[in-house]
Amino acid sequence: MTLSLCMIVKNEESVLARALSNARVFADEIIVVDTGSTDGTKQIARELADKVYDYEWNDDFSAARNFAFSKATMDYRMWLDADDIVPLTSARAIARLMKKLDPAVDIVMLPYVLEVENSGKPKFSYYRERILKKREGLVFCGAVHEAVALDGVVLKKQIAIHHAKPSGRSSGSRNLDIYRKLMAKGRVFSPRERYYYARELYYNGELETASREFEKFIDDPDGYYVNKIDACVMLSRCREKAGDRKGAYFSLYNSFMFGVPCGEAACELALLYFADGRYELAAYWFERAAAAKPDLNSGAFVDVDYYGFLPYVWLSVCYDKLGKTRTAYFYHCRAKKLRPDHPSVLANQKYFEGLGF
Repeated sequence: MTLSLCMIVKNEESVLARALSNARVFADEIIVVDTGSTDGTKQIARELADKVYDYEWNDDFSAARNFAFSKATMDYRMWLDADDIVPLTSARAIARLMKKLDPAVDIVMLPYVLEVENSGKPKFSYYRERILKKREGLVFCGAVHEAVALDGVVLKKQIAIHHAKPSGRSSGSRNLDIYRKLMAKGRVFSPRERYYYARELYYNGELETASREFEKFIDDPDGYYVNKIDACVMLSRCREKAGDRKGAYFSLYNSFMFGVPCGEAACELALLYFADGRYELAAYWFERAAAAKPDLNSGAFVDVDYYGFLPYVWLSVCYDKLGKTRTAYFYHCRAKKLRPDHPSVLANQKYFEGLGF
């Protein structure tokens, strides 16, 4: 099967060559759509891509991506952001995949790695629909945080794509501004749009409005369950920052209505109990977090630190507070095994050495 790589870009001269560095390994065709660059992006695109098009930006990521996909001529289409990286090992794996891909497959989902540990191991990731058959119906929807609805035969492969935003770069209020323009035009948000709108409000510091939107999403019977769990965690953070401690606890316990306690919810609950000086309850929930298994196939945002390293660090502190020093040291050793150079581990190591361990 052949593959078109399709990108939309704007002012990406610092990263575009990096994103395309391994593209020829797997892509039979490279298409770059420029949405209004004023730097050297288009010149780099002309040197590295097969086709370069202009597209007038209209505050709609889906429209731009669908335009790029419409220019593809191969059997399948793959999207990539300019600040993404396809490691050489992943590029070769994609090339092997395409050579033997069953033409019945409609969508290939790959892990999207947003953060890595010092060792290079993925720390924060989730699955995204990455490679799509060139056929009717497989189009992006949503002006912001655009996605393709899963339809037909879906294949999941462990081939990581890394999102590596340059240091200091921030989208600021761009996405939130787009959502507000949609609201001003009378747009009624879908559950998914409301969820991401609430997240944008949270990350832009508008906690009161974010809380209301998270509450609406959680109460919506059509919302996806893993997003509801995350919404409960984020609503808890909103309420805790607003001084509503009882509400913060309630939000986390409410997440258990939608699934077994995940590492993120269990850790956040434990942190609340720890801050209240209730170390036994904090230890209980940190242990639940450490025992939880991240569901990497669910589509949820998964931070693996909440399923091992962070619980171990905090369990060491909890049991030290409870006077159970040997148990505290046991959990310190488990944290040290995972992240030996982490500042918290180094500080705790010095502390335990002072105790004669």
